[in-house]
Amino acid sequence: KLAVQEKILHTLYLYGYEHIQTPSFEYADIFNEDRGSVGAQEMFKFFDRDNNMLVLRPDMTPAVARCVAKYFMDDDMPLRLCYLERTFKNNTSYQGYLKERAESGAELIGDDSPDADAEMIAMVIDCLKTAGLKEFQVELGEVAFYRSLLLQSGLDEDAQARLNDLIENKNRFGVEEFLKNQNMEESLKALDKYALEELVVNSENYKDELYRYGWMLLKHN
Repeated sequence: KLAVQEKILHTLYLYGYEHIQTPSFEYADIFNEDRGSVGAQEMFKFFDRDNNMLVLRPDMTPAVARCVAKYFMDDDMPLRLCYLERTFKNNTSYQGYLKERAESGAELIGDDSPDADAEMIAMVIDCLKTAGLKEFQVELGEVAFYRSLLLQSGLDEDAQARLNDLIENKNRFGVEEFLKNQNMEESLKALDKYALEELVVNSENYKDELYRYGWMLLKHN
């Protein structure tokens, strides 16, 4: 495990990303579903002696964003930051889903260009190949697109939470079965494909795929 983690971090460093560490405890209000984080019921919560609610960080992106907003706003953009940290989720819905896990990743901040998207995808693929994987699939998703589908679906909050849970755990058959029993337009049942645009990348010709993806982004913008 340590050898794989070191290989992944080394690849991130080669792309120019700098290591960042954030506290294990964070203020609870920086993590919420509206910001793409987990639901409140999935967080380990505590109170400090000043009665502020703290949580063990459930994911890294909001924690990194808080650090950037506080400490790096005067730095030249874009920022390239990477991490290897522990995250904590109070999730008992699925057998084998760890409450504590090691999470490695990278954040490219201050650049929303197609080149930045392509860089991140290429870096993910290089990390997977460095880790020794030969066959894999990269999924691309757009949170705003998914949320707009949820709004149109007419699902209540409990049903949305259930669907989010199934999608997060890659339970494709569970999603399909869940949507079959929902009263919604057939066109919206495209959610059974996770409401994500998937890019299946063959590890041998991924640079050609990325070129086509970058061109699609340019046309879209």
